[in-house]
Amino acid sequence: MAKCLVAMLTELKEGTLKQVEADGIPICLARLEDGEVFAISDICSHEEVELSDGTLDEDVVECPAHGSCFSVRTGAVAGLPASEPVATYPVTVEDGEIFVEI
Repeated sequence: MAKCLVAMLTELKEGTLKQVEADGIPICLARLEDGEVFAISDICSHEEVELSDGTLDEDVVECPAHGSCFSVRTGAVAGLPASEPVATYPVTVEDGEIFVEI
């Protein structure tokens, strides 16, 4: 696995999403209200839409196109119409830098 620097923690406020790229892979970063940071595929498994353009409600991201929902913790489907999960990636935060393992 490659550990990629993708963003600074100051660029990602609590309760928000951010699109980044790691080794050419589009990633959706999510920072929960408690400060935890998660990384999932930025591409919805239902349609090729960027999840980072959606909304974050607690630990669930909602796709802006058709409302599919995914857990940012596990990638599991949390709301239809999607039926396939999205990939998740390990995240570490060191000295204010966010790293994603690909």
